[in-house]
Amino acid sequence: PRGGITDEDRRWWAFQPVRASAPPRVADDPWSRNPVDRFLHERMSRHGLEPSPPAGPEAFLRRVTLDLTGLPPTPEEVAAFTAAAARDRDRATEALVDRLLASPYYGERWARVWLDLVRYAESDGYRVDDYRPNVWRYRDWVIRALNEDMPYDGFVTAQVAGDEVWPDDPERARVATTFLRHWIYEYNNRDVRGQWQTILNDLTDVTGDLFLGLGIQCARCHDHKFDPIPQRDYFRLQAFFAPLLPREDLVVATASEQAQHAVQMDAWRDGAGEALRELERFEAPVRKRAAASATAKFPEDIQRILGMPASDRTLLERQLAALAQRQIAYEWARLPTHLKKEEKEAHETLQRQVRSAAMQRPDPLPSAFTVTDLGPEAPPVFLPKSRDGEPVAPGFLSVLDPVPATILPSPQAPGSTGRRAALARWLVSPENPLTARVLVNRVWQQHFGRGLTANASDFGRLGELPTHPELLDWLTARFIAEGWSLKRLHRWILTSAAYAQAAGGGSSATLDPENRWLARFPHAVWRRRSSGTCSLR
Repeated sequence: PRGGITDEDRRWWAFQPVRASAPPRVADDPWSRNPVDRFLHERMSRHGLEPSPPAGPEAFLRRVTLDLTGLPPTPEEVAAFTAAAARDRDRATEALVDRLLASPYYGERWARVWLDLVRYAESDGYRVDDYRPNVWRYRDWVIRALNEDMPYDGFVTAQVAGDEVWPDDPERARVATTFLRHWIYEYNNRDVRGQWQTILNDLTDVTGDLFLGLGIQCARCHDHKFDPIPQRDYFRLQAFFAPLLPREDLVVATASEQAQHAVQMDAWRDGAGEALRELERFEAPVRKRAAASATAKFPEDIQRILGMPASDRTLLERQLAALAQRQIAYEWARLPTHLKKEEKEAHETLQRQVRSAAMQRPDPLPSAFTVTDLGPEAPPVFLPKSRDGEPVAPGFLSVLDPVPATILPSPQAPGSTGRRAALARWLVSPENPLTARVLVNRVWQQHFGRGLTANASDFGRLGELPTHPELLDWLTARFIAEGWSLKRLHRWILTSAAYAQAAGGGSSATLDPENRWLARFPHAVWRRRSSGTCSLR
């Protein structure tokens, strides 16, 4: 219904502040091992359920090992844990969880979860599906960050705004921000304006799904029909990404490493001398032909932009030119296909002369598949079919914070707008009730096959209400208070009596066939694990 955001909208559970209520007390409770169990046991008792007995040592070992590393335990590990559990099951479980969290395979297993969520791919998509040779650096950065237990607030900030917050750190500024380059790219799509808008929409949608747990795509064309997300909010969020410029010319190296490499390249060029200059003179007209051929395929307005001096382009035109230039660069990379028959032999001869006239060319510095801002100013963002013509300022969800975002230009990154740094600060603010809750629910979902609220990426009215809201908030509050540590979060869940339960049915299968109250370990999850597969569910 039209009429703006109501008090009822604001009272929706996901928009309420995180409250850490005390774990409940259950009379005669020898079962609970930690506060997680006390929350669960109280709900079981309320519904006339009793917890299931613990799984056998071998079954439990296989379960937790697959969960944390994606690999089955070895026979030696089975024997060792079985012996240790016979002496002291609780202590053996804690030691096992600590050992698995310290394994390098932990980062690889849980990086798969994150990479799926951010839609990581090593190629562009669509028909050509061109290879992305440097995107793997982001994959490895995620693995390292998880293995080192990087606090989740820093993990998010580095990916959203590493170049604005830590511009002198090549890993966080240029590798982590590859998060902003996972959109698909269609090499032969000449509708550059349409493709750029699709890219911005993709970044906006994924930010809503991944961090906020809200399907905000519906608000792209109109006010959301079920959740308090006006169309303006969609474009307020998109405005944080409006100044982005895709970059592949930045290297992952310190200033001293870049200076040393420049000296080596100068020496190589001096050695190549006239042969190199002759090769460049020979290739120049071929490159010009290739560029003209590619440019002629674009609509007239894009051809006009490419034909004007760069200094005369508006901010948006600079972005469109950069996207179109990728198609021209694609033709340059295929330069031999643009050589005439009589030119090919001469080109090969010049290449041989360059190779023989100079020492071996220094290996290039590792480059990043990343983004930066255009500069300290951003192109305006407008509502589709807007009549007032007023640009939309960056902002957050109005149901949580209706005023425009405060953008503080970073003295460390004067060539950037500071917009994404403002977004990152809001995302990981302890006052934001969504980001940490969404992450905690995702982790729970991975361990139990179902989140405490079932729809991990939809905390709105189309999703289900949480079965254990007090537990979700208790875990979230503790997660924030204890440094946003993912490994600690895993430890609280995996050392609980609830996680150690057998997967058999018993009476709970009749009283609670959907296992909403977790009086047994979810059988479907255990069946997938015991088959030897490593499904991310």
